[in-house]
Amino acid sequence: MKNDSLCLRLQSDSDDTFHTYNESNVLNCVLDFQKLAQYQMKLAQLMRNHMQFYNCLVLCDRAMFSMGKAMYVHRNQIIPLSISLSMNDLLRLIRTDAEPCLDMVLFMGTVHYLVSGEDEASRETMKPEEVDMLLNKTDHILKRLSRRIVAHPTEQYLSIFKEKPLN
Repeated sequence: MKNDSLCLRLQSDSDDTFHTYNESNVLNCVLDFQKLAQYQMKLAQLMRNHMQFYNCLVLCDRAMFSMGKAMYVHRNQIIPLSISLSMNDLLRLIRTDAEPCLDMVLFMGTVHYLVSGEDEASRETMKPEEVDMLLNKTDHILKRLSRRIVAHPTEQYLSIFKEKPLN
């Protein structure tokens, strides 16, 4: 069966126009961005285990922006050739009337600021416990956002942490 992934099409087209795709193609694109976030988080966890804390931070940032791109495609039902999201864009995508989610956006903005390199001191002072909290918070945010865009539980973002069985 042919893989209908749109990631290659997103990167290969040269003009800056929007293409019209059917609902299935839009869903595939959303799932591709979500899967990218999943891979980035798995790699972030691996970097944490190897004490590569800054790389872990970068991958958490990229995973949150990948999920933001999935939300953009889902909300607008279009597949732009490239997606560049600002923090204001993320706020508009994440915020709902029922749930302002300012904590999520603030967390995402803080991680993005730390990754931007403007705060060199934060690289040397990261502790394993802080990185663990960062991974947990990022994982939690990705699960919450995924539930908004994908209804079926088997297609949602899966936590990188083992779920504790209920006794």
